[in-house]
Formats: sequence, C-alpha cells, structure tokens
Amino acid sequence: MSLTRAVALVLVAAVIAPSAAIAKGEDDEDEAASDEEDGEDEAASEDEAASEDEGGDDESAPKKNKKPEKDEPFVKQNLSGHDLGTTKKENLFEKDRFFVDKVDSEKTEKTTLIQGSLQSSTLLFTERGGSYGLSPDMTTQLGDNSAKFSRVFTELRLQTDFRHIKGSRWEARIDARARVVNTPDEVTADSMDQNHVQSGFNGTNEYDIRELWLFRSGKRSDIFFGRQFIADLGAVKFDGLRVDYASSRTLTLIAFAGLYPLRGSRSITTDYQPLKANDGTDAGRLVGTGGFGGAYRTDSAYGAVGGAFLYPLSSEAPRVFVTSTGYLRRGSALDVYHFALVDLFSSQGAGLTNLSLGTNYKPNPRLRLTASVNRVDVDTLAVQANAFLADPENVGVVQNETYFRRLATNVGRVGVSAGLGSFQRFEVSVQAAYRYRPGVRIPQGDGTVEIPLEATRGVDLYAQFVDRRSIKGLRLGVDGSRSIGIGRVAFNRSEVLALRAFAGRELKNGHGEWEGEVQYTTTVDSATGIDCTSVYTCYGSSEGSILQAAANLYYRYNRDWFLLGHLALSRQELTYKGAPTGIAVDDPAVIGVTAFFRVAYRF
Repeated sequence: MSLTRAVALVLVAAVIAPSAAIAKGEDDEDEAASDEEDGEDEAASEDEAASEDEGGDDESAPKKNKKPEKDEPFVKQNLSGHDLGTTKKENLFEKDRFFVDKVDSEKTEKTTLIQGSLQSSTLLFTERGGSYGLSPDMTTQLGDNSAKFSRVFTELRLQTDFRHIKGSRWEARIDARARVVNTPDEVTADSMDQNHVQSGFNGTNEYDIRELWLFRSGKRSDIFFGRQFIADLGAVKFDGLRVDYASSRTLTLIAFAGLYPLRGSRSITTDYQPLKANDGTDAGRLVGTGGFGGAYRTDSAYGAVGGAFLYPLSSEAPRVFVTSTGYLRRGSALDVYHFALVDLFSSQGAGLTNLSLGTNYKPNPRLRLTASVNRVDVDTLAVQANAFLADPENVGVVQNETYFRRLATNVGRVGVSAGLGSFQRFEVSVQAAYRYRPGVRIPQGDGTVEIPLEATRGVDLYAQFVDRRSIKGLRLGVDGSRSIGIGRVAFNRSEVLALRAFAGRELKNGHGEWEGEVQYTTTVDSATGIDCTSVYTCYGSSEGSILQAAANLYYRYNRDWFLLGHLALSRQELTYKGAPTGIAVDDPAVIGVTAFFRVAYRF
C-alpha cells in the first residue's frame, strides 16, 4: 500500500469513527446517560461509605469531586476555547473586566446573543543617529548609523461571537485583523527587491483571519467547521472540520481534518503561497492535516493526548507527531503542568520537538516557589521553511538562511517569591535560569562544506523588590537581570546587565492607572578584545549601553471603552574594542522614539 493511500485511510478513519460513535450516542443517549448515572451513583455511595470508615468529615483530607445526582442533566466539556453557550452565570470577579463574556438575559436567550470587541492599534518607532564620517582614504562617506527607515503600522482587529443563533444550537466566531505598514519605495543596493520594514511575518500589509468557524452544539457531540486552532492537540491551526464527542462528563474525544496553512503566516496572502522543495523546485501550495485524541477534565485536573500528521502534497514525507498537555492541582498549595510534542516521523527525523514541565508550590499565602524546564526545537515543514530561505550560492561564505536544520534551545528555571510586611505590602522575587543551545553546522557555499558553530551556554539571574503601598499610594519597585556566559561563547553571544526602577499608581477617579520606568542596560560581546576578521570564530567585538525612559497610561473611559498609551525614549551607544590596534572606537549615539496607542470598544 502506498504511503499516500495509508495516510488517506487513517484520515478517513479518524473522521468516520467518531462520527459513527456520535450517531450511536445520539440515538441511545438517554439509555447511555441513565446507565452512566447509575454507575456514578453506586461509585458515590462507595466513596461516602469509605469516607465514613476513615473518620467522617475530616477537613484536612482532600475533598472528592462531587458526583452528579441522578436527575442532573448531562453536561459535557467545552473545548472550544471560548465560554460559549447559555450556561454562563454572573460572576462578581468578572464584573469589571473588559474582555469578558456576556450573560444571557430574558431578551437574548431565545434569539442571537452577539458579543465582541473592536481594537485599533498604532505603533511608531524611529531613530536618529550620526555620521560615521569619511573612509580612511578620505574619499567615501561611510553613512549614518541609525535605521534608514522608520517603522509605522496601524491595525484594526475584530473579535465577535454569535451565540445560539436565532435560538438554535448553532454558534459562530470571527477573529480577524488588518494591518497596514509603511513600505519604502527604494530598493536595496544589491537587488531589485522592495524594502520591507520590520513588522509581522514579512514586513508587508497583513489581512489575517485568525479564527472563522461555525459551531453546532449537541447533547454529546460538537461540530466545528472553518479556520480554528486545536489547542488540545499541539495548537494546530487548520482550515477544515473538527468533531468532539463527549464519551462522559469528563472525557471528550476529538477528531479533525483539513488543510494546514503556512506556519507563522499572518495574512491570507501568505497562508497558501507557493512552497519549495530542498532542491529549489516547486512543491505546490497545499498541506493536509488531521488527527485524533482525547481530553479529560475534572475540578482539579485536565489532560489531553493525541496524535496528528502534516502531509505535504509534494516533495516531502509526511510529518507525524504525538502531543500531550495537562495540569494537576493538589489542593491550594501545588500545581503541576506539562506540554510535550514528539515527532515520530518527519523529513528531519524523530525527536523531542517541544517540552514544558513546571510546578508552582505555595506552602503558605506569603511564599511561592516555581520550577520549570522548557525545550523548543524547529517546529515546521521543510517545504514551508524553504519558501522563505535564500537560494544557495557557490561562493565561499557562510549562509545561515539557506538550509533547514533542527536547532533546539533548552532552559531550566527556578524561582522564589515572598510577601513581607503587613498585608504583604512588600514582595521580593528571585529567579535563576540556565540556557543551552547545542552546536550546529552551517553549509558554506553550495553545501559541500559545513562550518561548525560551537554550542552556547549561559545563566540568567533576576531579582525584584516591590513596595505595593508606598508613599502617596505609589507602587514602587526595582529589578535587575544579569546574563552570564559559560565557556568561550555566551548564550546569544553577549553578556547583558539590565537595571530598572518603576513607579505606578491608580488614577484618582478610579478609571485607570499610570506607570513610569527608567532602565539602563549594558551589553558585552563574547569576543571583545579580539580582531574580528572571521565570522566562524567571532560574532562581534563591542560593548554597548542603552538608557531608556518610558511611560504607560491605562484608562477605562467607561465599561465599554478602554484606552492604552505608551511612550519611550532611548539612547543607545556602541564602542568597538577589537584588536590589533587596541584603540576603542565610539559610534555616534542613536536616539530612539517608540510610541504606541490602542483604543478598544466592546459590544
């Protein structure tokens, strides 16, 4: 049997099997629910008896999940990622939140409940530097050291939910945005390609459809059709069909199939653009995807496990992976969580692609301890990555954007946070992280020769002190971070020291708050003091500093309007300290301005 046919059969089975189960479940639903409830009643009786034997109502013992009464209606999990449906109740803690789901009223419960938000965001970043002066032979102007182009974008985003459309079981969601960026008319000196400012996916206008789906909620089955994310199965984004079947109140089976847009795409103009094989030939536009799994949820635990595949229609073998995610809450003191994605088969080989393990421990209200391990590797298809990689050239230079390679970053982190003083007025937090990136070999020229780049290691240290209720009601704090290299080359090739002081306070009318901060950062390249003549062994030989002052304003005009403003001024200095002259060379200072404004309206 060919691989194509085998994958097709798996896809069909993944969709048909749950569908058959759904059909049977809907026909026999009352009987199945009755049997399940009887079994749960028996289990509840056994639990109660065991509890009495062990000493009755011992408050120190962990509470068992409440078993549903026999006459309670069947309630399944909601795995849509949104609080849809008509069962939402008023919540005091959500009353004044801006992005919060509405609650049905007598007027809306039998019609369509529409809710959502509209946000407008604008950003400006610009720099002003100085002249490098003339070349050593006094014949050529070396140019200016600031960015040639300013970065400007404005964006409009709409998020809307349509609940129980006309009183039916159908629901819908739209999450779309449009971003317009400035595009300089000039072309680069060595090509005819248009310049793009640094913004989004590839520096061009974006017309992004993040979610666009219809949803039908049944007693046990939910059907989604359109663009969506499978958060429970590796957060796969796809265009197609998803079916959820509630096997019980706590267990839901998930199956999906459809087309897989370009990973990282932020616009419908690049979702399905031409793909490219490793040899540079055309690989079509389409990639299929599908998968199957299950999700489990109780009051204190959640978990999901399953498998999925990505199937390029040309030039690359399918990628098959399994994924698992979940958390466990042990009382009020301990939380444990994880996420894992393991490639079983792909053109880049099998391997652990993504892993996060963590725990939060709170032995008392004043103390919190955290620990986590994270690993992130290349998580995409070669045909999709090749669409944006440069073509190899037969020249004797290293090209680091030509070939697709696995390259994982690993981080281990521990932290402690303590509340001190009356009503925990003061907070002290410390954190330490170890980072490691393995070595990698970069092709030179046509790829027949590879240049090894050594592994990098580093330690990050962070500390913060906050006074929540200081003089005149201010929230004052200071923090600092230090990145230290281990070995000859530091992680990210530089060592960094950053210090910050900040203050904030709520506005007198209670409609918002302001924040201000001053930050000073220094950087030192690993190769400082070396004559930087070879890119194989040296990635920079300089020292730099950044002084920045910033202010933020958050303002809630009323329950439906929210404003946010940010303004930052920075001064960046850079000194080259390479050999053999031993003379430090200072670049002209660069002054930067960043401004951001957002206005949001909810309806």
